[in-house]
Amino acid sequence: MSKSAEVKDGICYMCTTACPTRIHVQDGKAVKIDIADPKVTHCPRWKAQLDFVYHPDRLQYPVKRTGKRGDGSWQRISWDEALDSVAGNLQSAKDKYGPESVIFWIAYTKEPRPYFHRLTHAFGSPNYCTESSNCFSGTWIASNLTFGYDYSYFTISGGSVEPETKCKLIWGAAVVTSPPVWEENFYAGNNGVKLIVVDPRRTDIASRADIHLQLRPGTDGALALGFMNVIINENLYDKEFVEKWTVGFDGLKKLAQEYTPERVEEITRVPAGKIREAARLFATNKPGKVHLSANSTTHHVNGVQNHRAVILLAAITGNFEVPGGNRYVAISTEGTNDISLHERIKDMPPGIGSQQFPLWTSRYHEMQSNSIADQIESGQPYPLKAMFSAGLCTQFFGNTNRMVETFKKLDFIAVTEYFHTPGTQLADIVMPIASWLERPILMTGFMGMSKLIEPAIKPLGECRTEWDIYSELAKRLGFGDLFWDGSFEKCADYILEPMKITCKDLQQHPEGIKQPVPAVSENPYEKGGFKTPSGKIEIASATLAKHGLDALPVYHEPPESPVSRPDLARDYPLVMTSGARVMAYTHSQFRNLPQLRKLMPDPLVDINPADADPRNIKTGDMVTVSSPRGSIRMKANVTDAILAGVVSLPHHWPDELNVNLLVDDSTLDPISGFLPYKSQLCQVSKA
Repeated sequence: MSKSAEVKDGICYMCTTACPTRIHVQDGKAVKIDIADPKVTHCPRWKAQLDFVYHPDRLQYPVKRTGKRGDGSWQRISWDEALDSVAGNLQSAKDKYGPESVIFWIAYTKEPRPYFHRLTHAFGSPNYCTESSNCFSGTWIASNLTFGYDYSYFTISGGSVEPETKCKLIWGAAVVTSPPVWEENFYAGNNGVKLIVVDPRRTDIASRADIHLQLRPGTDGALALGFMNVIINENLYDKEFVEKWTVGFDGLKKLAQEYTPERVEEITRVPAGKIREAARLFATNKPGKVHLSANSTTHHVNGVQNHRAVILLAAITGNFEVPGGNRYVAISTEGTNDISLHERIKDMPPGIGSQQFPLWTSRYHEMQSNSIADQIESGQPYPLKAMFSAGLCTQFFGNTNRMVETFKKLDFIAVTEYFHTPGTQLADIVMPIASWLERPILMTGFMGMSKLIEPAIKPLGECRTEWDIYSELAKRLGFGDLFWDGSFEKCADYILEPMKITCKDLQQHPEGIKQPVPAVSENPYEKGGFKTPSGKIEIASATLAKHGLDALPVYHEPPESPVSRPDLARDYPLVMTSGARVMAYTHSQFRNLPQLRKLMPDPLVDINPADADPRNIKTGDMVTVSSPRGSIRMKANVTDAILAGVVSLPHHWPDELNVNLLVDDSTLDPISGFLPYKSQLCQVSKA
């Protein structure tokens, strides 16, 4: 007779929001999952977790490649053979070419990243790479250069709504895939908070806004300077704050004079009258808050400067570090011990991209993945020969075909994954990993809460936790002691040491242990200033100037646009933007889950009727989308929700559906190294 179901605490890791769940387990199998937060019940992904965990195609044992890379020929092997092969090949590359010849690249899952980071530097390689080469880090470095804090006020805390908030300037942050923030924005609009939305698409939140500004992708910086032109010339800025706590305002004032609303209309296609209206609404309804996404402003060649221009709107209007405005959110009092061994990097050769993008790599403490192909092809400043990857996502890279061919030149590739993917097809060894229902998860720092989530079920088949895989590799590579000889509990104890709690304490308190969080104070900079070279908000960044870059948030036209390349625009007249989030998927994941796939069975090209009609394109038609890099085929979705002259494509679909096949990988943001995913030229024709 079956036992009654046991209910265990868990989290949903279908995205990185990590919403709390209750997992019902019967006879060792998870049979039901409930979401604990009522704000996210509308999200479809948490409901598909069991389909993910028990999917018939899930990898359950290690395999090695038997044919050519990409032909799908695999042979099942033991864990000892898999680990010995990976360790042996990484050691061989290290002995012949140095530890720096090995790339360590991780995407999903994110929670075990500290262990992977430690493995990279314990091995001796500086080349720890993640998808942050094109994600949150761009907004982070813009905030860091401008305000000095190691935190972004505008992507995370910008999503919240305080009782004092009277206006929200939501810039490219539709946040449909972040359920709590999605709820916050709708709550704000329904409760009298003025909403201004900047987005080339008429999203749900844009349709509810007081003002919606549809701009040409890549022109965010010009629009922000247009706001400043109005705010400064009409004396709507906070003079006292600006004079006392900023440097470079005189230069900004002069720069903003060049960006009259009429000129900005020519650049952005946003009507001058709407620019004036929006600038006045934001500046006069205080306190106001600027809310941005992790990357909508930064996926352009001028991305960091675009983002700096936008976030400075909060500073010059006095909406910074006040209740209801953009302010720092305390995470914990003492934090945790860092286990990355990053201090060792000073004795290593320069990491990938660190010579081309020194600001980003030195501050964000990762290497720039967008430089991998160039270094493999050139062998400079040293050869790259092997890669160990957790969740290798080839669709992530711009000009993807080039990147795939470049990866094939490596002597050895090992990948850990849940399923076979385009990334595993390049691997020599593939190792199956335990899901978030099957591994222990140490959570620290969320509003001062620390919690250990114990596995709800045993790993399927021969799947192993990433901690086990990394610590076993460490033993074989000769530094098992740096992984506490495989003891997850000892590792957790070290991480938690500053909090004066242990792994056993968390085991005895499955509900978690609350750490005291300091009260948020108004104007905290009054005590010690800002953590910038000047101690003030750097409208003119001394650090950027030192590196020979524009100190002010100067606007530069995208290098591939109808304005900068009219010759190219004759053949590719439409502006292509990509990567808009959808509720069904998290980047490249979950298209193999039927209940999510039916929400978006096919990738769709959003195209305005003004562009579709002359091309005889109707909704549902197959179309060819082409750029100077190649072409792909998708179905058309004819809609006036997208700005005329612009097409929007979803990201990270596999193989011939991958929009990044069309994206240029030769012109990158000089500060962050980011790809221009959201401002490229293309043509759309009926297939």
